[in-house]
Amino acid sequence: MKRRLVETLEMKLVVEPNLDIVTDNMIAEWGAVPYPALSVLLVHLKFLSAVHQNHHWVTKGEPFYGDHLLFQRLYEGVTCEVDSVAEKAIGLGSTANVDLVLQTSQCFKLVQGYGMTTTIPQPTELAKRSYLAEMNFLKVASHLVAHMKECGTLTRGLDNLIAGIEDKHEGHVYLLKQRIMSQ
Repeated sequence: MKRRLVETLEMKLVVEPNLDIVTDNMIAEWGAVPYPALSVLLVHLKFLSAVHQNHHWVTKGEPFYGDHLLFQRLYEGVTCEVDSVAEKAIGLGSTANVDLVLQTSQCFKLVQGYGMTTTIPQPTELAKRSYLAEMNFLKVASHLVAHMKECGTLTRGLDNLIAGIEDKHEGHVYLLKQRIMSQ
């Protein structure tokens, strides 16, 4: 029964169908910065970190402590990735790649795009929302790598950095699936 639940959730929660279009629009918003795809990756990581951190703060009920620690583990890991990607974006590109105003604007668009409202979700929805955010992130990362290959901006080091980040997020997906199955 639990296996079926997860398969059903995967069917309902899999990625946003227009995510590639949304990502391409975000790249275009970065204009002439040297590595716009890195800037978009950074925005998605900041958004993902905020989602997990918010879930860390608002979790309650049974099993509060386990969920509290799970979401803490997720957002703290993403925070390190944010720093690595930002430094790479500046190193390969320029400080224009980390424009705070544009990052904030695009994060807000992601909040709206995920249908998040001002209401705090029920504790049973937190893992599902984090799972959806992780699945979407993996799709975005894959799309951005393809974009950089096409543009000739994907260095070996950058490819290694992003592959390591994707690997970690596949681990996040595993942890969140386990949590969802236990509900």
